[in-house]
Amino acid sequence: MTTQTELTASDIEALQRALETVRAESVEDAARLDSLAERKGWFESASVAVYRCQVRSLRLRPWHCPPMDCGDVVFKNGGYGNTEKEVRLRLRMKALGISVFEPFPAEAIERAEEARRSSRSTTAPAKPTHVVRKNKTSAPTASA
Repeated sequence: MTTQTELTASDIEALQRALETVRAESVEDAARLDSLAERKGWFESASVAVYRCQVRSLRLRPWHCPPMDCGDVVFKNGGYGNTEKEVRLRLRMKALGISVFEPFPAEAIERAEEARRSSRSTTAPAKPTHVVRKNKTSAPTASA
């Protein structure tokens, strides 16, 4: 399990958003999370909130693992948190720079991919490279 000393600013922001989301759902949820924070600390309370958000937003079944708890390696026989689908989602989030504690992974992935697509479309296209052959037997050389 990740400890607080290993958390990035993005992780802390995602954990805090999840905590605020679940606390806003009901007075009882807020009290439960506050009590947990008093007993076990902020990270434990926020992790419970992230777990709840990820399970709901991804519509996970009880035998599916949310990205926050998955491993980074697929096990041959699968297992909780190490199936190909679970690991692929976690690694995709990491590759896009999304915290594994993101409470709403699908939405965050869509935003990140849209931002990536729009940054590519605004970038000038690469100048084509022309291939020049001195004769039919020579290797091609690139020229600008």
